[in-house]
Amino acid sequence: MIELTVSQTEKLEKLLGGIPEAAPKAASHAINRALESAKAEAVRAVRQEYTVKAADVRKTITITRSTPESLEGRVTSTGQVIALSKFQISPSKPVKRHKSPVKAQVKREGGRKPLGRAFVAKMNSGHIGVFTRKTAKRFPIEQLYGPSIPQMLGSETVTEFIEEKAMETLDKRLEHEIARVLEGN
Repeated sequence: MIELTVSQTEKLEKLLGGIPEAAPKAASHAINRALESAKAEAVRAVRQEYTVKAADVRKTITITRSTPESLEGRVTSTGQVIALSKFQISPSKPVKRHKSPVKAQVKREGGRKPLGRAFVAKMNSGHIGVFTRKTAKRFPIEQLYGPSIPQMLGSETVTEFIEEKAMETLDKRLEHEIARVLEGN
């Protein structure tokens, strides 16, 4: 959640207190820009730590925008665990009689790890996934999954990075919005 600090609120009132409705509008604009920045930083931070695609991260993130009446905004991420095939796997397509084990890399550090008796298969729907057999028989099989985007964003290093960048952007945008109002734009 992004909202103004006490010092930011005091600065707004001091500089824009004489202009009706200017302070809430300026604050709202600044918060909304900081929210957009936080979303971009969230995608960047997850991609630095995990091997997932940016588009897969972006589609789980929603922004609740600030208004002059409610000077707070929120960036949230919702989603289920992600199929292991959305990360880096080798081989990436089904191969008949593949001799070496399937390998996967979820985090950027550590390299690809072998997955034992896992295999890559294409379903009738066209989905390519990494599967294992539940029994010695051909069926049933189960798909393997990595963490969800909210779990990745919940990592302490990722959360701290995003909050720090969002507050930096909020400070810069607040300065910009104050200057814009004082210049009469």
